[in-house]
Amino acid sequence: MNHVFGIDGCKSGWIVAEKKIENELNITFIKSLDQLEKLIRKEAIAGIDIPLQIHEYGFRMADKEARALLKSRASTIFSAPAKKTLLAKSYRDACEINFSVCGKKLSKQTWFLFEKIKEARTLFCQKEKNLKLYEVHPELSFMAMNDMKVIEFGKKTNDGFKMRYLLLKKFFPKFNFEEVRAKFKKKDVADDDILDAVAVLWSTQKIIDKIVSFVPKDPETPLSKIYY
Repeated sequence: MNHVFGIDGCKSGWIVAEKKIENELNITFIKSLDQLEKLIRKEAIAGIDIPLQIHEYGFRMADKEARALLKSRASTIFSAPAKKTLLAKSYRDACEINFSVCGKKLSKQTWFLFEKIKEARTLFCQKEKNLKLYEVHPELSFMAMNDMKVIEFGKKTNDGFKMRYLLLKKFFPKFNFEEVRAKFKKKDVADDDILDAVAVLWSTQKIIDKIVSFVPKDPETPLSKIYY
């Protein structure tokens, strides 16, 4: 049996959903991806909601096609920075570098994720590791669970949360959100972080089962994909 994880970034680190036997879940909070080693037994596969394959010129077809699929929820896909931009020491520098490379500045949201992007890419780019890492976007995952229909309600709304939770319960009947919620402080882990990690796990299992979908259809490189 493959060791499978779904990982989503949260305010104080990362939330990790691990698939156990009979579709049971173990959901853990870690401050850094280095702590994954304590969870891994032999070889493992993990999906993670963070850009992994970054291009020299910034633009990624994966981001463009993901937005086209998500339509009204396209804003949940932010543009990955150019590789050179990750060297910036301030938001102003990042905007200047990215603009010089690809003609676009960065959103504050992207800048705030720089450390997490670099942390994930360090693991992704290691030649010898027990963990295979894949980029997964949870909103695409929820859309796939929902018969390829975009969930119009935002994940932080009551209706949006309920719809996503009910979808996850179809695939993980033993998933009890309230039990998981009680394990973590809200200042560290938001409600939707928990759901997103499980959604990423769902798509990661599809990678193993060879039934996963991805964008773009014609990637720039074999690893330039977002899975769902």
